[in-house]
Amino acid sequence: MSSGSPGSSAPPLPKHGNVHNAPGPLGCRYTDSLHQLEIQLVCRGVREKTFLKRGNTDVHIRFDHISLSVTVEIFDLNKVTKVKTVHDRRYYEVDKFPSEIIDVTFKLKKDCVVVLIKKKVASSWEGLISQQGF
Repeated sequence: MSSGSPGSSAPPLPKHGNVHNAPGPLGCRYTDSLHQLEIQLVCRGVREKTFLKRGNTDVHIRFDHISLSVTVEIFDLNKVTKVKTVHDRRYYEVDKFPSEIIDVTFKLKKDCVVVLIKKKVASSWEGLISQQGF
C-alpha cells in the first residue's frame, strides 16, 4: 500500500498473533502544525511500492476521535503462491490525543511509515508532546 485510508474503511487487524505484544517502531519523530500532526515511525525494511518494485508492507490503522493504533507488517511475497510471510511486525498506539482528530492517512518511505493525523480544531500540540509524549 502506498496511500492511506480512513479508519472506517481500514482492513481488519491481523488475526495471527497478538499485535499488542509486537515491539514498537525503532524510533518516532513528530512534526506538529496547526491542522495536522505527522508521526514518522521508523521500521527497518519498509519499502514503498513503485512501478518497478512491489511493496512489502501492510499498514493497518484504527482510530476514533481521540485515539490511534497502527500495526506495520513487513512481508515477503511468494510470487508463485501469492502467500505473504510476515517477517517483522511493529505496533504503535496513542491512547489519547490532546484534542479530537478527524482523519488519519499514511504513506510509505524507505524504512519509514509516515502517519498523517488531521486535527478537528486547529491548534499546536508541540508543547504537550514535548512535555508528556504519547
